[in-house]
Amino acid sequence: MASRAAFLAVAALGLVIGAGSAVAWMGRGLAPVGGGWMGSRVAGSGEADPWTRARVALTGLMALNRHQALYFVRRSDDAGHPLVDRCRYRLSGGPLPGRWWSVTVYAADNYLPQNDDHALSVDATRVHPDGAGRWQAIASAREEPGQVRVSTRSAGQFDLTLRIYAPTAAAQADLAAIVLPRVERIDCGKGAGAGAGAGEGA
Repeated sequence: MASRAAFLAVAALGLVIGAGSAVAWMGRGLAPVGGGWMGSRVAGSGEADPWTRARVALTGLMALNRHQALYFVRRSDDAGHPLVDRCRYRLSGGPLPGRWWSVTVYAADNYLPQNDDHALSVDATRVHPDGAGRWQAIASAREEPGQVRVSTRSAGQFDLTLRIYAPTAAAQADLAAIVLPRVERIDCGKGAGAGAGAGEGA
């Protein structure tokens, strides 16, 4: 009985240490690729390290390999301030090297924000590029008349995840060569939307 209890105690300790390690190092599989974005070439593949695999298992994100999709995550605006739902942001970019792309808002718990705006993502079919392929959208907790909007309502401090599907071979080989979207803070404050928005920088 004592040996069984000892075994269970050791097993439980191992699970706690393993889970703690996974959570503590969930960002390890991501590396800076420029402009505030982080990405990984090995997500969803046999080359992934244990921490990247843990991130996939715990969050459900980055599950496809680089031939199918490239994943990029950012937690701050172009000035380095955390992304928070009490602020409004302008997302802007140009053509991305893949068959299709999307940018989605995720709350701090790695789930979609709990709101009914039906606008938690913006993609290549929603934006209206100009003649040079440049596009923009607004990330905001409130309605943005006349604008393509991605909703951050009830997101708190949030992340943006960019997915590029069926990326080109050149993009797969060199993530840093991809010109990723800008995220410029427009304004913050009571008029910018609901939510406490903890963590905003000055």
